[in-house]
Amino acid sequence: MTDTLLRVLSNADLDWMIAHGEHQPLAVGQSVLYPHRVPDRMSLVIDGSLGESTAAQGAVDEAVLVDELGQGELVGFSPLLNAPNLTAVKALKSTLLLSLTIAQVQAKLAEDVAFAAHLYHAIALQLADRLRRILEHPDRVRFGDERSSGDVLTVFGELRDSDIDWLTSFGQIKTIPAGRVLQQAGRPVESLTILLDGQLAMSAPQDTFNPLALCFLGLENSTRDQSAFATLSQGSMPGIISFLDFRPLPVTVRSLGEALVFAVPRPTLATKLQVDDSFASRFYRVVAMQIMEQLQTVGMRLMEPGAGADLDDELDLDDLNQVSEGAKKFSWMLAQLGVNGHG
Repeated sequence: MTDTLLRVLSNADLDWMIAHGEHQPLAVGQSVLYPHRVPDRMSLVIDGSLGESTAAQGAVDEAVLVDELGQGELVGFSPLLNAPNLTAVKALKSTLLLSLTIAQVQAKLAEDVAFAAHLYHAIALQLADRLRRILEHPDRVRFGDERSSGDVLTVFGELRDSDIDWLTSFGQIKTIPAGRVLQQAGRPVESLTILLDGQLAMSAPQDTFNPLALCFLGLENSTRDQSAFATLSQGSMPGIISFLDFRPLPVTVRSLGEALVFAVPRPTLATKLQVDDSFASRFYRVVAMQIMEQLQTVGMRLMEPGAGADLDDELDLDDLNQVSEGAKKFSWMLAQLGVNGHG
C-alpha cells in the first residue's frame, strides 16, 4: 500500500509534511528504531526499504524478521498511539526517509483536526496491512496456547461521550451462541463489531490464504480445527482490519462461549466519518490502537512460544488512569445499551 498517504491525506496535509520534514538518507544496515526505546521521530519511506524484526528482550541475536516496509510506509509513530515500540527497524538497502519529530506531529494533531483524522486513518490502514501480511501466511506464526489480547478497554478512554452516544444510536446488539462463527475467513466485513461480553477466539487458515476457496467451497467446517492464536476480550473490535480496507478477512473469529456483540453497519459509519473530522480523528486513533495491539500480539507468536512473555512494560500512573477512564466509558456504553451483568 505504497500510496496510502497519497490517497488519504489532503494536499494541505502533504504540504505541511514537506515543509516541516527533513530528508534522512540511510545506508544498508543503519538502524531507525530500537526495541523498548521510545521513538522521537516519525519517518516516511520515500525510497528503498526497511526491515522490521522482533526479539525477546536481551536476545537481539535471535531477532526474527517480521516484515519488509517499503515506499510509502510510516515508522516511529508508536508514541502517537501511546504504545510501546517492540521492534527493531533497519535499512535493508539504501533508503531515503522524510522525518518529522514526534513533538512536531503531536502539535499539528492537536491544532488541526482534519489532519488528525487523515493521519490516524492512514496509520490504521498501514497497521491493518502489516497485520494482514502476517495472517495471510499462517506458516510464519508458531501456534501454541493462544495469547490473550491486552486490556483493550483502555482505548475507550479516547472517545467522547458524544461519540459513544452516536455509536449506541445506530448499532444493534446481537447474541452469538457458543462455538458459532461470527466472522469467516475469506468473507467481507459489513459492520463495525464491538465485543460487549464474552470471549472470541481468532484463528487463521493453516494453508495458503485463498479467499475464494474459503468463501465458495464451503470450508467453514474445516476451520473448526484451526489453532487459535489470540483470545479477544471485552471492547475488542474483531475484523477491524477488513472493515477498514474492504478486503476479505484473513482470519476466522468464533465465540468461545455465548457472547454479546454490538454492530454498526458500514454505510452508516462511513457517512459519519466523511462528514465529522472530529469524530473521525478519535475513531481512527482508537482503531489504530486496537490494530497495533493485535499486531504486537501476533508478533509475539512469530517467536518461540513463551519468548514474549516478559515483554509487557509495567503500567505507569498515566497508563492506569487511561485504563480506568476507558473502563468507565465502556461501562457507560453498556449502560446506554441496557446491557447488565457484564464482568
